[in-house]
Amino acid sequence: MNMTVRRAIVLAVIVGLLIPSAIIGFFTLQGQRDALTEQLKKDHVRLTDILVLGMQEPLWNLSADAGMPLLNSIMDDDRVVRVMVTDPALGVFLQAERPERRRGQLFQQRKTVVYQGSEIGQVMVEMDSGMLEAMLANDRNKLLLTLAGQLLVSLALIVVLMQARIVRPLLRLIQDSQRLALRELDQPFVWAARDEMGALGRSLETTRQSLQTLFGELENKNRALESDIAVRKQVENQLRVSEERYRRLVESTRVIPWEAQAGTWRFSYVGPQAETLLGYPLSMWYQEGFLTSYLHPEYRHLAYQIFGDSQPDQAEREFECKLLAADGRSVWVSMLASVLQGKGGERYLQGYFIDVTSRKKVEEELIHYRSHLEDLVQARTAELASANNELQAFSYSVSHDLRAPLRTVDGFGQALIEDYADKLDEQGRDYINRMRRATQRMGELIDTLLNLARLARSEMHCEILSLSLLVQTILEELRLNEPERNVKVIVAPDVFVHADGKLLRSAVYNLISNAWKFTAKTESPCIEFGVKDSAGNPVYFIRDNGAGFDMSLSGKLFGAFQRLHTVHEFEGVGVGLATAQRIIHRHRGEIWAEAEPGKGATFFFTLGTSSESMENGEPAVPDTPA
Repeated sequence: MNMTVRRAIVLAVIVGLLIPSAIIGFFTLQGQRDALTEQLKKDHVRLTDILVLGMQEPLWNLSADAGMPLLNSIMDDDRVVRVMVTDPALGVFLQAERPERRRGQLFQQRKTVVYQGSEIGQVMVEMDSGMLEAMLANDRNKLLLTLAGQLLVSLALIVVLMQARIVRPLLRLIQDSQRLALRELDQPFVWAARDEMGALGRSLETTRQSLQTLFGELENKNRALESDIAVRKQVENQLRVSEERYRRLVESTRVIPWEAQAGTWRFSYVGPQAETLLGYPLSMWYQEGFLTSYLHPEYRHLAYQIFGDSQPDQAEREFECKLLAADGRSVWVSMLASVLQGKGGERYLQGYFIDVTSRKKVEEELIHYRSHLEDLVQARTAELASANNELQAFSYSVSHDLRAPLRTVDGFGQALIEDYADKLDEQGRDYINRMRRATQRMGELIDTLLNLARLARSEMHCEILSLSLLVQTILEELRLNEPERNVKVIVAPDVFVHADGKLLRSAVYNLISNAWKFTAKTESPCIEFGVKDSAGNPVYFIRDNGAGFDMSLSGKLFGAFQRLHTVHEFEGVGVGLATAQRIIHRHRGEIWAEAEPGKGATFFFTLGTSSESMENGEPAVPDTPA
């Protein structure tokens, strides 16, 4: 039976009011009936006694007229139906009867008239209980009207209070929560009530303000980052334009060919473009010692490697150097040369001069821009770190502010179960239990979020530890929690790693507990831990033959609160694998999975700190086959 909380409470109040009132009314009316019946009997006896005393003289004197006034006075009582006085000798002496008064139960009283020690007659008085029944019916109607009025007033008060204190605030909370989910954060949540609903509403308002501020800051940072990216793209475009210009220069006639004798350092041929390059007349290029005179001293050792080499070499040699121009400036050139051998066996040099001054300037600008970009990246990194710290502080604040109202709702739910269990039906108790489970689950989600956030800022303390022993310890804990399960376990021995023991235990526990959980419905469950070699690096794995999953959904596998199975199939909140991934990444490792529905899953992971520790002479991880 589907029933709202309001209907359940109203029904409980109606039943709670009607049952005690009905019991009290029943006993009250029964008492009144008994009292009135007793009074009727007493009056009956009293009237009979009066009639006995009053009929002594008339019966003794046989004077019926003398007894008529008393007889009529007794008949004046509306309860009296018939009165009869008899004489032993004469029979009926006096008699009066009102048959129309017979409306209920008749009561008859007979007594003997004694005068001077002799029985001179007998009287009989017959009374009806109709008036008694009428009085009781009137009282019953009054009681029912009173109960109905009380019930209506109580229901009206309950409905008004419930509507004002529970139903309307709950509807507002639902609306505000939906607005938070839809990111409608411009309109504030106004809660003036000082009760628990008001506290929860004000907590939602605090959450709204924090989210609005956070989203605003993120939007500003995104705009600033987009602006920086646009500047960087502009610089990159400029660099590409400069490189394209340099390529065109190389392909043009400004590439200066030359030839020289290897031992004399004297050009035998220089392209005519050389005059434009340095501003010297072409004739000066052919003079002995020209290159040694106008080559910058810092680069003469490079020229010696070419001009001083006596062995022919078909491979090109290239270096960049500075030449002194006629106007005193330095000109950057790229010098390409090959040592060749003529037909007569003589050695000569052949190559090209390429003006790279523009490129060098561009490179200097690039270095400058790179330095500037690195500063920008560092600044943005610091801002992002600050934003992450603020987000962590906000997560803690939100979770802390939500805990108190959640505990209040859970506490009042428990109070309702303990104090009003007899007034709630099964469905009402089920609704309250669902409400408590929901608040407790939300508390667990808050704790999970905090633990997940702490992973990013916890300090690591790496040491050499046995991963095999860690896996065995976790499996023993799981067996103690579920001793009835018979799970086959395979653990590779003597696997050592260099890692943070506390963090790694959390990651491995999440992976093994997942394998333990998802093999719960397997007929012959098996969990295996091992290590294999991949390109000289150890890859650890945890394999099970449980439920598995579809690899097309693997993109959601390591997301927080992402589940590939329903809660009805397997319990959990969906953060175990996200926690494991963060811990593995903090160890500069990687984690991935291979699975097939109904055939189990295998989770692989690496630890970057392991290879580093092994280079320092620490224990190596044995190569165990998968």
